[in-house]
Formats: sequence, structure tokens, C-alpha cells
Amino acid sequence: MILIRGGKVYDGKGNILENTDILIEGSTIKDIGENILVSKDTEIFDAKGKVVFPGFIESLNIWGAMGPGWEDNDLGEHSDPITPEMNVVYSFDQDSMMFQRVFEYGITSAGITPSTSNVLGGYGAVFKTYGKHPYEMLVKEKVAMVSSISKETKNLYGKRNIAPMTKMGAIALLKEALIKAMEYDEKQDKDYDPKAEALQDVIHGKVPLFINCNTKAEMDAIELALKSFPVEVVFTGAFGVGANTGSIMANDYSIILGDLANGMAAANNNVDFESIQKLMNNGIDIAISSGGDNMSSGKESLLWNAILCYKNGINSEDVLKMITSIPAKILGVDSRVGSIEIGKDADIVVWSNNPIKTYAAKVEATFINGENILNARRVDSCW
Repeated sequence: MILIRGGKVYDGKGNILENTDILIEGSTIKDIGENILVSKDTEIFDAKGKVVFPGFIESLNIWGAMGPGWEDNDLGEHSDPITPEMNVVYSFDQDSMMFQRVFEYGITSAGITPSTSNVLGGYGAVFKTYGKHPYEMLVKEKVAMVSSISKETKNLYGKRNIAPMTKMGAIALLKEALIKAMEYDEKQDKDYDPKAEALQDVIHGKVPLFINCNTKAEMDAIELALKSFPVEVVFTGAFGVGANTGSIMANDYSIILGDLANGMAAANNNVDFESIQKLMNNGIDIAISSGGDNMSSGKESLLWNAILCYKNGINSEDVLKMITSIPAKILGVDSRVGSIEIGKDADIVVWSNNPIKTYAAKVEATFINGENILNARRVDSCW
């Protein structure tokens, strides 16, 4: 067993516990409290004077599915704009994930997605950021169906002079695929349709539909198009989010903000942080990511995005939720990760100070499944 002794614990759900111990048994959190009694053979990590956070969760990225030098792209199945039958677990490579060592900046889990250039790109999954085998690292597969109506989609297929060349073309294809899936579901005798079959969990509300919409106009168009469909919508990218986002939708929705720290992206320059805080105060789940539009990011980028939200007026405790408990909830893995609670995975990061509030903070320890792996050497790799 391992005891993290006497830290200032932020549980990821808004609670702050002073001088608190966390007892780890195996891969899970066994106990939380003050002055926990342990046996002499328990390993002690002294966290007095330090800050203890849940492991950060990257909501959307392509880590682990792009080889060195970006030469090996196993994500972009661009033979067809409608490919819901794709599954990112077959693109994931643990060597590629661990090569980036994102755990050095406190990231212990990540939502990995297929191409965001397809109208329907396939299923995403959540992986731990350290492990010896892809399926040892897998937290949950089929966490979301990835979709897009952004300019990336229009540019890709417009160059081939095939649909979708416009936003209305992309939405038409999306609605057609959902309608076909609903009709397929109602048929008694039916020929197997892999696309319609793959969308069954989406139309039954078991898996959310992540729709890449960067501008307000794109988000408004999706609201109008899907307001009568029985799907759970998560807007990704979502730089155009505002006070009226979601106002005409019949179903609940969530948001995963795209990379605010990407200086090359024009869409992220006019984010309305005041509206984001108000939406969160009204119960809308909003998470942060550092990926999007088929782009990866550095290991520090998620934290940079969190700092930008804080600097622009988002409450620091809400910012922490945006990279811990909220993405865990949106991705459907909150029973295991995203907060420091008894029975959950021991994914815990000890910081010298609060990294959201100050640059004078460094990671002292990163526990993934109860193992402190910050200084671990890379496992054997084909690289």
C-alpha cells in the first residue's frame, strides 16, 4: 500500500481538504482522511505543503494514434465522409502515447478520437497515458461517436468535388445517416448495414454524438437540424459558444472547448468566457481540450488551456473541474476517474503548488493505477 500523507487535496468536484491523507491499495483509492493509520511496510509519500489533484483528463486528442514525425496516420479514413463503423481502439499504439510522456504535466487519461474531418468518423475511446499494452491502458471504448461539419470537412471533400462541399451538405449527410439508422432499427427483417448498425447506440442515447462545430453559426445550425432527434449532443471545438447556445434543443447538451492556446486558429480568438462561466453556473457541463481538427498537442497544452480560462475569469475550481470530473462525466468514465474518491482508480498528481493559479508549480509525483510513474523509464519500445 501507498499513503500520500498530509497534502492539500482538491477532489475535482469542488471540495478542498486540508492536511489530508490518501491511502492507495493496489490500483484504487482505499481511504481518504486525516491521520490514517497504516502498517510499517506501507510506502509513504510526503505531500505536506503540496497540492494534490486528480489526474487531468484530456477530453479530445489523437495521442497514441500518430507515429513519430506524423508519418503514420491511422486515424484518417477519408474514403467516405460517413464512416461510423470505424473504432479508434484499432489505431492506438501505446509506444506513441508514452513517447509523449504527457503524464509529466499531470495528464493520466485521454479521450482519443478518429478523424474529425468526416461527417461521421467513428467511435472514440479513453486510455490511460501509461501502460505496457493498449488494452491494459484502455479505460472504455465507444465513449462517443465523432462527427464534424467544420471547414476541415468541407475543405477535405470539396477538393474532390464531392459532398460535403458546404455546411448544408454536411448536415444533410448527417441527418440522412441518423434517419437510416432509425429506420434500420425498426425493421424486423433486414440486411446487415454496418453504418446503420454502428449508429444504434447513438440513436438510443447510449453514446453521445460529438459534433465538431467551431463557430456560432455551425452550432446554431446543428441545434436546428438535430433538435428533434433522440441523440445526446456534445459540441466540440465550440469556440462560438454563447449565452443562447442550446436554447432550442430538446435534449441536454455538453461542450468540449477546442485548443484556446493554438495561435494558428482564428476561431478561438473571440471566445466568450463570461458566457461560459454563466452556462457552467446553470449546470451545463463544459470541458477543456487541447486537440481538435485532427491536431495533436504538446504535453503542456492542456494546462495552458486551463490557465487561459482562469486568466479570462473562470473560477479556478471550475477550471479544475473542466480538466477532471467534467470530462470524465462527458466521456462516461466518471465511475473510475476524474475525482479523488474512495473506490476510484488511484490516478493522482502531487504538485508543488496550484498550477492553474501560478507558473511556480511543478509535478512532484504522478500516480496512474496506484503506481508512481513520473520517473519511470519508458517500457520496451519498437522505436
